[in-house]
This record gives sequence, structure tokens and C-alpha cells, in this order.
Amino acid sequence: MKNIGVVLIMASTLVCSFNAAAAKANFSIINTGQSAASSEGLIVSGGDWFKKRQLVHNAVLIQHEQGDLLIDTGLGRDVDKQVAAMGWFNQQLFAYTKAVPAIDQLQQQGYDFDRLKAIIPTHLHWDHASGIEDFKALNTPVWVQKNELETAKKHAPPAFIQSQFDDPAINWNFISLNKTNVLGFSASLDVFDDGSVILIDLSGHTHGQIGVLVNNEYLFTGDSTWSIKGVNNNVGRSGLVKWLVDLNYDQQQSDNMVEKLHQLTIQNKKLVIVPAHDEIVAATLPHYPKFLM
Repeated sequence: MKNIGVVLIMASTLVCSFNAAAAKANFSIINTGQSAASSEGLIVSGGDWFKKRQLVHNAVLIQHEQGDLLIDTGLGRDVDKQVAAMGWFNQQLFAYTKAVPAIDQLQQQGYDFDRLKAIIPTHLHWDHASGIEDFKALNTPVWVQKNELETAKKHAPPAFIQSQFDDPAINWNFISLNKTNVLGFSASLDVFDDGSVILIDLSGHTHGQIGVLVNNEYLFTGDSTWSIKGVNNNVGRSGLVKWLVDLNYDQQQSDNMVEKLHQLTIQNKKLVIVPAHDEIVAATLPHYPKFLM
């Protein structure tokens, strides 16, 4: 009987290990708008000044058997009213064209909002947090690091717009990353404890920016860079943009993060880096209601 017990325990362990290894998440890009056309030279240092780019404002819906996650929200229903808090110059600099807000696209497809476990903004800049208010009636938890929300509430437009996150009806939930090293990043959080969705510390652009690693294959990097060219060439935003508007919480830390991502692409050729606004990378990924399976 003892031998049978040992065999059962070993079999159970093997099954659990197999399930953990086989656990996967599916994801889909939800486009909520795009920026006005601008020169790539403004988007990334060393970019082609004659190449026109239209950065996208996307959310990402991740499906998992334990519940779904919405990474960023893109442009929400009230974005025009929110952006009115910016001055005229910044409104021109960050001009956008609206598409259908994420919540409306989900409703149109008959999405079951009971499945939505949390909204996870990579950071709380206006174009990532705009749609948070749209979900408050659903009481959907919004996961952020405490330092990200605290810093956001102390700063003014154009980076942060207070009306997007000062409503007491928003269900803020503070998350803490642990010291588990993932891909060389010293702080992380395994959301489902199966390796399928891992949050990692990408602070620098903002105080508490996080990246999202899906299936150890796709790394959503928020605004560490606006373009994959920045990661590939180990460069940040253009000097002109840095001069016009201060967007990084810690410039040195932000530069270090870009270099870290750059080295990661050299070490891990199979990893797909997905900057939040890069329309060229986004075009290679499935858009809602289609999912990457």
C-alpha cells in the first residue's frame, strides 16, 4: 500500500507539473484610436524624418481559464472631455483620431464582463488610463502599484489627467511585485501562478510602469519606447520631443530600461517585444474579436 501511495503522489505531481507547463493565455488587440500622422523622427531618436507614422492607442484583452485581464484601456468614451485639461499646444502635439472605445467593442461582441478579473494599466498616462472610468459601473478591479497612483495624483497634464482616476467609484487595487527574477528583471508577479501571464517591473517612464509577459513569448512594454526601432537600436524618444515635453519620471532609469530591453532582444530571439503604440508591430497581431491561440 505504501508503494501505491508513493506512485499516486508521483503521478499527481507529474499531472500538476504538466498542467502548469501547458497553461496558456490567449490575447487580442483592441484598437481605440490612433495619433495624428507625424514624422518617425519625432517618435524615436534616429528615426526617418520622411517616414510618416500613426501611433495606435490600444488595449489588450488576455483570456485565461481563471479569468480575463484588460491591459491598458486606450481612449475611452470621455477622452475629448479629459484631454480638454491639456493646454492648446499639447492638444496639438498629442492629437488623435478616435475609434470605438474598448468597453463598447466588448459589449458589441456580447462579452461576458463577469469574466473580467482586472484592468491592468501598464501606467497611468492619459492615453492608457482614459477608459478606466468606462468600467467603474462594473466595479472591475484596477490593479496598479501604489507608487504609480500616488505619483499620478501629484502631476499635471499632459502626462497625467486627474479626471481619469480621481473618481471614488473606481475600484483601485494595489499590487506588489515580488523579488522573483524573470527575463533578467528583478521584480515580478505571476498572476495565475502558472507562468502564462507575468507582470514585471519596467519603471522609469513612470514611477510604477509594468510590463506584461504572456506565455513567455510576448512582452508588452508599455511606453518604455514608442517604437520597436527604439528597442532594436537602443535609443529613446527624439531629443526634440524630450525638449518639448517632459514625459519620463526618471530619464536615466528609462534609458537603462531601454538598454535592458535591447539586450533582451539579442539574448532571446524568439521573444516578441510589443511597445504599446507601435502600429507596425500591432498590425502583426490579432485584433478583437480574433485571438492569438
